[in-house]
Amino acid sequence: MPDRSKLARIGGRAGRGVLGLIGIAVVVAFGGATALVTLPSIERAPQSIEIAPLPSEQQRACPGPLLTLAEDSARAQAATSVGSTAAVYGAISGEANASSTPAADFGEIRPDVTEITAVDDSNSRQPPLLLTVPVQNGATVPPLVAGSQSQIAATDTLGGLAVAACTEALSDSWIVGGSTDIGRTSLLLLGNPTPVLATVSVSVYGESGLIDAPGASGILVQPGEQRVISLAGLAPNVKSPVLHVESRGGQVAASLEQSSIRGIEPGGVEIIGATATPATEQIIAGVRIMAAVTEETVTTGEGFTADTPSIRVFVPGDVAAIVQIGVTNADGSAEGTSTQVEVEPGIATEVPLSPLAVGSFSVRLNSDQPIVAAARTATDSAGGKDFGWFSASGLLKGSFAIAVAEGPAPTLHLVNGGAADAALTLTPDQGTPVDVRIDAGASATVALVSGARYLVSGGTELWALVDYSGDGMLSSFTVNPPGPLAAPIRIYTN
Repeated sequence: MPDRSKLARIGGRAGRGVLGLIGIAVVVAFGGATALVTLPSIERAPQSIEIAPLPSEQQRACPGPLLTLAEDSARAQAATSVGSTAAVYGAISGEANASSTPAADFGEIRPDVTEITAVDDSNSRQPPLLLTVPVQNGATVPPLVAGSQSQIAATDTLGGLAVAACTEALSDSWIVGGSTDIGRTSLLLLGNPTPVLATVSVSVYGESGLIDAPGASGILVQPGEQRVISLAGLAPNVKSPVLHVESRGGQVAASLEQSSIRGIEPGGVEIIGATATPATEQIIAGVRIMAAVTEETVTTGEGFTADTPSIRVFVPGDVAAIVQIGVTNADGSAEGTSTQVEVEPGIATEVPLSPLAVGSFSVRLNSDQPIVAAARTATDSAGGKDFGWFSASGLLKGSFAIAVAEGPAPTLHLVNGGAADAALTLTPDQGTPVDVRIDAGASATVALVSGARYLVSGGTELWALVDYSGDGMLSSFTVNPPGPLAAPIRIYTN
């Protein structure tokens, strides 16, 4: 018979085990019950405020007078300024142009005009100009600023009209144009209006692709200075260059002066500004054709020459692009032509514009890959020879200002990219306002007054360009939106 004390000890252990199992069952049952019952919760949205940065002062840099090389035989690559430019500029407060009937009061704000030191100009007769417009007290939007310069050259080496816009400094820009072929000179102008040293790198592409250009990186542009770089020193014997200008530290206003000599006579001069950044759609609002172009002109006779109206297209990426090029009358009076081309990546490609009659045209390029583009035409008349570059411009999403430098027959070219018709008003600083209506997707031209300043209001999606044409003279500049402001900052508090 088992010992009673031993049975008691066994029973005690078993009892404690049963109690443990019962406890586990209670916990599991309670856990299941809590899973079935939704417990109350307390939520509180985080407290935050949005701070919009105040607009800063606006700056525009004008490229300065035309330059030539080898005036000093001892310094073959030294740049020498030739003559002087005439500049027109002005500014309007951002609040003033927001009214339903804006007035072009360019006297309300006066830009502060200073000089940029042209350290590579051995003459330094007239330095480039810097326009600085401070923001008025209490302003929530930046002022509208515009400026442009013009110069007519008539020397043994330079001849023609060169008009250029005064532009913002950028850290990244593309220039489509120029040539370093025989008889052609191209000078890269880099102005640094900022208080910070700019370290600039220039990538040069041509008809054979990227060019190994020693000296194209690490170009130092001191604050308040302009450097002049001979493109032939970076990329000699290139017929169709495309430049990508990047800067670190300070930003630079980049432009390219191109001139040509035909035999012993000047063949024209132009200052080419930056084109619109790479995108799948590019708009050249105005291209002036001074002499009729036929298919026979391009395919027979002289063939495709530097004087043939053409579009220079470049694909910055690694994939070939299918580009649709549509050409229409710039005044919207007639339908145009359409051409489809395949453009290899990394190679500057020239596409002839033909057939075209004498007149002005707008060009729309649609691509399945981002591209940059600009057009080139020429004139040859009793007054001399000249050529002009017409760059793609950026999209204007509101009112903007135009300063019209002195020159022959200035004309504003407009393309309405919106889905609705646009009713625009051009208000000059002196004179009567001009009303313009542009159908959705259509274009128009407006004659401007040389030397005047305009406020253009009423548009929501526009591309714009100003061109000049006369006897032996041709030039243009694009109208671009100001750089984007800093985005609002949202701050979260406890």
